Amino acid sequence: MTSLFLAASICAPASAESSTVAALLASAVADAMVEIVPLYERSHPGVKIQVTYAGANALEALVESGSGDMLLIGSSTMDPLHSRGKVGTPVPTGGFHEAVLVPKGSTKVRSLRDLAKPGVRIAMGTNNSPIFKYSQQVLEKAAAKFGPTFERAVMANVVTTKTSEAKIVEALKTGAADAAIGFSSDSSDSIEAISMPAEDDVFTTNLAAVVTGSQHAAAAQAFVDYLHGAEAQAIFRKHHFDAAK
Repeated sequence: MTSLFLAASICAPASAESSTVAALLASAVADAMVEIVPLYERSHPGVKIQVTYAGANALEALVESGSGDMLLIGSSTMDPLHSRGKVGTPVPTGGFHEAVLVPKGSTKVRSLRDLAKPGVRIAMGTNNSPIFKYSQQVLEKAAAKFGPTFERAVMANVVTTKTSEAKIVEALKTGAADAAIGFSSDSSDSIEAISMPAEDDVFTTNLAAVVTGSQHAAAAQAFVDYLHGAEAQAIFRKHHFDAAK
């Protein structure tokens, strides 16, 4: 997945006359959105989707500050924002499972249990980030069969922590880490996503919603609805996301 950084320009609200929709997007959907956004813009002349990709905590902070017109993020971040009235009614855009991520061709790690082997260098989300919490849930489930020392052994192998899924994947691509617990949607020409047993898995739903107080709420809602539609869904599935339900 291409590593993309937070666009500072998103923090400045667009003028009321602008047809630009400021889209705050989880970095995990970047590869799919690179295809989806141009398709949408071509079929909606005069509408520009201005994207910001970042980790969940950074996107949540932007919404809390009143930035952006729409948000696409995992349910663990979206649901609390919705309950506090920060976003409108969320629309599902797809989902993903947890997986063990390794560089393509790697033989060092071939299963979840291998993450506890001495010398395996692991990349993980920063403490209290959603991606860290997902990993912790996986490890807690796996400890029931691998033993109480499993989780400690895996955490002892963590050599780098990242604020977004895209940065975790980049650490694998650059050789800074051997493996990570990440998303099934991270599978690519350079990254292998190794499935884990269903009893250890954590499924996450991605949701999209209009940010409360958006100056372009109608245009933002139209884009949110498009992401649930057949054209966008086909692209999400191409990038290994489960279909929206």
